[in-house]
Amino acid sequence: MSGARARTFHSQSTAAEFAEPAAGTAERVFPSLAEVLVAARRLQGVARRTPLERSAWLSERAGADVWLKLETQQRTGSFKLRGAYNAVAALSKEERVRGLVTASAGNHGQGVALAASLAGLAPAVVFVPAGAPEAKKRRIARHGADLREVQGTYDDAHHAAEAHAARTGACFINAFSDPAVVAGQGTVGLEIVQELPGVRTVLVPVGGGGISGGVGIVARAMGSGIRVIGVQTEATSAMHASLAAGRVVSPPYGPTLCEGLEGDVDDRGLALAAEVLDGVVLVTEAAVRRAMRRLFQEEGIVAEGSAAVGAAALLEGAVEGIEGPTAVVLTGGNVDGDRLAGILAERD
Repeated sequence: MSGARARTFHSQSTAAEFAEPAAGTAERVFPSLAEVLVAARRLQGVARRTPLERSAWLSERAGADVWLKLETQQRTGSFKLRGAYNAVAALSKEERVRGLVTASAGNHGQGVALAASLAGLAPAVVFVPAGAPEAKKRRIARHGADLREVQGTYDDAHHAAEAHAARTGACFINAFSDPAVVAGQGTVGLEIVQELPGVRTVLVPVGGGGISGGVGIVARAMGSGIRVIGVQTEATSAMHASLAAGRVVSPPYGPTLCEGLEGDVDDRGLALAAEVLDGVVLVTEAAVRRAMRRLFQEEGIVAEGSAAVGAAALLEGAVEGIEGPTAVVLTGGNVDGDRLAGILAERD
């Protein structure tokens, strides 16, 4: 996809619409920078402080200094442990004994499963789409969770998890809009600004908006003009479409390599994105495949599709006005071996 075809939503035009919750919408509760700092303390000794490394080939391609935040090296293979553990650690004693349930495309489920184990709680119940990558499903079960597969999409798994919570009283850990989850994901942004204080732009994958919202909260609190740009694919464009509409909408979805970005957003996630993101761009699935291939060829990095969208945006010229330093968050590396082998065998 050429830069001319990239479609961008700039959130400044509608952020004011979300200053207060509309009647009937979810309560507007965003974590503060102070809560992100509390999450960082909770995560010490649990989550890794992942490397931030300069990418020579992406810097050359973008015409600016580009750094990669390697959440591919995080425990469980993705950033999701940060938010999941922080949310579990923030629960009251009464909430903990009720048990945990969540929905996941794979990575959040691993995070919740491990967090429950580390906290000495009963195994978490994790609902996943039956078509989720086998590697992710195996690892969720390996961390001790009660894995339950649901026919259909991520949204079907999400609804099943909510129904389980209503039926049993278990605590539902929302994968993207729980304030404690967002605060935990925000520690990614905290590490970036600490290690790269001159950072001008951060590219972050967007699904429900947890990590992009957390990083955006940190960037806004710094008051230093850091742009936070979200990236989705044309087949996983719920946040892009909802921001453009000024309300939650459910666009048509297509086959995708980026299962971690699939599914609808909710009112709280949308409101946060409108407040803290400077834009959302869309890239093609073909661009994601190329980015996965180039990340492996040039850097030796195994990135799953959802993680590679930021690199795809740079390769395709989808983000205007790139200045360095730019940080690209590679959110995870949990990809089935057969899928990766097929992508690496392709030619540009």
